Amino acid sequence: MKKNVLAILALILSVLVVTILLPAALIAVWPDKDPAKTPAHSTLVELDIAPDDPTVDVYVSAQKKVVTMPLEAYVRGVVAAEMPVHFEAEALKAQAVAARTYIVRRMANGKKSELHPPADVSDDHNEGQAYSGEDKLKTRWGAKDYPKNLSKINAAVNATKGQIALYDGKPIEALFFSTSSGKTENSEDYWGSTVPYLRSVDSPWDAQSDKFTATQDIPLSEFYQKLGLQAIPAASIGSLIKPLERSATEHIKKIQVGDKMFSGPDFRGKLGLRSTLFTWQVNAASGTISFFTKGYGHGVGLSQYGANGMAQDGKRWDEIVRHYYQGVTLGQVSAVLQKD
Repeated sequence: MKKNVLAILALILSVLVVTILLPAALIAVWPDKDPAKTPAHSTLVELDIAPDDPTVDVYVSAQKKVVTMPLEAYVRGVVAAEMPVHFEAEALKAQAVAARTYIVRRMANGKKSELHPPADVSDDHNEGQAYSGEDKLKTRWGAKDYPKNLSKINAAVNATKGQIALYDGKPIEALFFSTSSGKTENSEDYWGSTVPYLRSVDSPWDAQSDKFTATQDIPLSEFYQKLGLQAIPAASIGSLIKPLERSATEHIKKIQVGDKMFSGPDFRGKLGLRSTLFTWQVNAASGTISFFTKGYGHGVGLSQYGANGMAQDGKRWDEIVRHYYQGVTLGQVSAVLQKD
C-alpha cells in the first residue's frame, strides 16, 4: 500500500515538473522577442547631429524670432511637415534628401528669406518648403504617438545624413509636390524655364493617392471676381472657357475666358485648383462651376505619393531620387558648404 502511495506521489510530481517548471525554464532560455511587447523607449532613434555640422537660421513664426539650428534638425522638421509620417521609410529618406538639397542650394547661393531676413529661410511653405518644430509636431501627432513618429523621421534623416542631389556638381532645385496625374511635368511647362533634371517621367503609383482626383465647386460670382471678369450669363460661360495650349501631359498651359487669357498656373492659383489638369462643368441651376482635377500640386520634380508607391514596390531612396530628378548624382553637403 505504501509503495502504491509513493508511486502516485512520484507521478504527480513528474506532471508538475512538465506542466509548470519546464515552460518556465524555456521562457528563461528563450525570452519573449515580440517587438510589440518591447518597451518603446528601447527602440527610439535619436537624431544624429555632430558638433561641427552646418547650422541654418530659420524664422519660426510661432516664436516670432530667428532660431539657429543644426542642418539635420531643420531637415527633420521639413520632412515631418511635408510628408505623411505613415509613408514608407524609403520615401521619407527621399524627401529628406530633397529637403536637405533645397536648403543647401539656398545657403550655397547666399539666398536669404524674402519674408523674414536675415534668416536663411522661414517655416512658411510659400518660401519653398514648410517646417514644423517639436511643439507643433507634439500637437499634431499627440503625446502618445509623438515619440515613435519622431523616431521614424529621425531614422530617415540619419540614413541619408549629409546626402544631397547634384547636377554638374551643384545642388539641384529640388522641387517636390503631392500627387501627379500619372506623369510629372517638364519644368518649362509650368515654370517657363527648361531645367535638364526636371523632366517629365512616368509616375503611375500616384493613382493610389486619395488626392489623385477631386471636384471643386466654385460659385460663379466668386469665379468672376477671382478672375477679374464681368458677370457672364451662366448659359454662356461654359462655351467662353477655351484651353489654348496644353503640355505634353495634357496639363493646361494657357486658357482663355471671354476676352481674358491666363497661364495655366496663374488660372490654377487664382481659383485655388489642385492642379492644371482639369475639366469643368457649369451648373446654371445652382449658379456654380465645378472643376474636376487630376493630381495635386505643380507637378514638377518629386511626387510624394509616387515616391511612396515606389518604396512600396521595393525601390530604395536613391532610386526614387534619381527617377524624379533625371541625371543627378549624389554628393555630400561638406563638398558644397565649406566649414569655417
